[in-house]
Amino acid sequence: MTDTTPKVRKPVIPWFGAMFASIIGMAIFLDQSGIDDPLIANGLMLIPILFLVKAGMNAMHNAGSRGAVGSPARNYLKRMVIVSVGYVGSLFAATALIDDGDPITVLSVMIAIVPGLAVAGYFYAIGRFMIEQQDEFLRMLMVRQSLIATGLSLSAASVWGFLESFGQVPHVDAYWWPIVWFFGLGIGALINKLAYGTTGDCA
Repeated sequence: MTDTTPKVRKPVIPWFGAMFASIIGMAIFLDQSGIDDPLIANGLMLIPILFLVKAGMNAMHNAGSRGAVGSPARNYLKRMVIVSVGYVGSLFAATALIDDGDPITVLSVMIAIVPGLAVAGYFYAIGRFMIEQQDEFLRMLMVRQSLIATGLSLSAASVWGFLESFGQVPHVDAYWWPIVWFFGLGIGALINKLAYGTTGDCA
């Protein structure tokens, strides 16, 4: 006998909110605590990843409850999990193997570039999701969400860059701007919810 009981949807956005809040909290804590060991610092930054994993698991549950219609979302979330594992692993490897003042070699460059390539993998996963998504409305929501994130992150990078060039603010490493972009995805999802009553396929 087939179980026709509808699966209860699990919350996703609150866990994303907890992730972004913890990122900000960890950044402030590391800045104020004076911890300069990169291995410890990166270890503490694993806390936001735990919230991200929970959000991903809930989203996969929600996508799975929709059967074949939810297949693109499941594929997307699987790619995101794989990329996340690659990112965290490569970041720890680079932190452990490369010390400040070490000479630049082909090997050190190869090790240092992997976390950046893992971040690029997130964008690939999002792009593949848009391609595989057959529902035009849901695809529009994802495109709209991504455009909002892009506008927010590039605007923030431009404003901060000019402030920095004129000596008004401290230097910010470039890898923070993709983080702003992902934060922008959350903003885009909220705007979609307010405008259309739904955040899309993965929330």
